[in-house]
Amino acid sequence: MNVSPDNSLETIKFVVSVVAPVVIGWLGLQYGLRQLKEEKRLAYIEKQLSEFYSPLLGLHKEIRAKSELRVKIQKVGGEIWKENVQAGLNPSIESTEKEIEYDNRQLNEEFVPMYRHMLEIFRKNYWLAEPDTREHYPILVEYVESWNRSLAGGVSGEIIQKIGHTEANLRPFYDELEKRTEHLRLHLAQKN
Repeated sequence: MNVSPDNSLETIKFVVSVVAPVVIGWLGLQYGLRQLKEEKRLAYIEKQLSEFYSPLLGLHKEIRAKSELRVKIQKVGGEIWKENVQAGLNPSIESTEKEIEYDNRQLNEEFVPMYRHMLEIFRKNYWLAEPDTREHYPILVEYVESWNRSLAGGVSGEIIQKIGHTEANLRPFYDELEKRTEHLRLHLAQKN
């Protein structure tokens, strides 16, 4: 059988006209699926930021700012007290007692509830936490539970001190929140 060049050309045109739309359709489908997968990934990152990392970091920043202000006030108050004593004045104990009362009330009514809220956010949105962040969950639980027991009178201050109950234990957690929030935020910004 002898195939003429005209027949070969017609066969090629026919095959291309049938195969090309299928290949183009397949490529379009692959591209669309990749886009959909990327959109889902970005939506997950947005959810991580909005429902987990940002709320936790915001609570930490608020507690920290108020704590730093308390330290400034105590420092200046101590300096004024010392100046008054050196000047022969009898400083008022009442203002110091009110300051201590305010600090204790702030701890009970603001800070500990904020730590409890951090724990609630973590528990509720645990699935949004990266594995490195999840490692800090038990430390946060211990910190909050120590405050709960202490404030309820269920454990003495001496025991709390001996078990090493200090916010410094949360520093690695706070560092992780900072690092992860910035990483996710930058990743999201680059994709938008």
